[in-house]
Amino acid sequence: MNLKRRDSTEGTPEDAGNVPEQKPEDKSPKALKKREISVFIYTTVLFVAALLLILITYFIQEHRNSALADLTTQHGELTAQVLQNIEELQNRNENLRDELDQKEDELQTLQDELDDANRSIDALLAEQANLEQANEAASIEKQSLEKDLQNQRGKTEALGLLTALLATPEGEDVSGILAQLETQKGNLDAAYLNIYNAYIENMK
Repeated sequence: MNLKRRDSTEGTPEDAGNVPEQKPEDKSPKALKKREISVFIYTTVLFVAALLLILITYFIQEHRNSALADLTTQHGELTAQVLQNIEELQNRNENLRDELDQKEDELQTLQDELDDANRSIDALLAEQANLEQANEAASIEKQSLEKDLQNQRGKTEALGLLTALLATPEGEDVSGILAQLETQKGNLDAAYLNIYNAYIENMK
């Protein structure tokens, strides 16, 4: 490989006639050999550097791909976990809704039973009020009957005294009967009272 270095002054038109003469030693085999070795070393260094850059780029890309794969795996696992959590929450929410519906049904049943109990209580209270009114009416009627019975007893007793008075023969003492009858004459009917008054007039 013969690579010649071009001087910075070569190729310019103004310097075309001023090309310096090469020294005789630059064309010697030793100088050419040394120049070829330098070029080879330089090329080798460039190749090694390029190879290192390629390797570094490869490892960086592999690391990046590995990290991306890990992230993708983690993202997949996280997504699966999130979806599982969402499904569990949905199932739990559904169960809670079912329990809520059941509790609402139980509450409605209890409310209906409470309404029935209140209606029964209202009916019992109304019946109790009716019974109290009936008892009050019965008590009034009882008092009236007792009063009528007492009046009837007084009339019967007064009539018995009047009958005993009229049945007593003349000449016998009737003062006791008259004293009792005097207190009971208010119980006599008008007809019997007239008989009593007539009897008293005859005694006079």
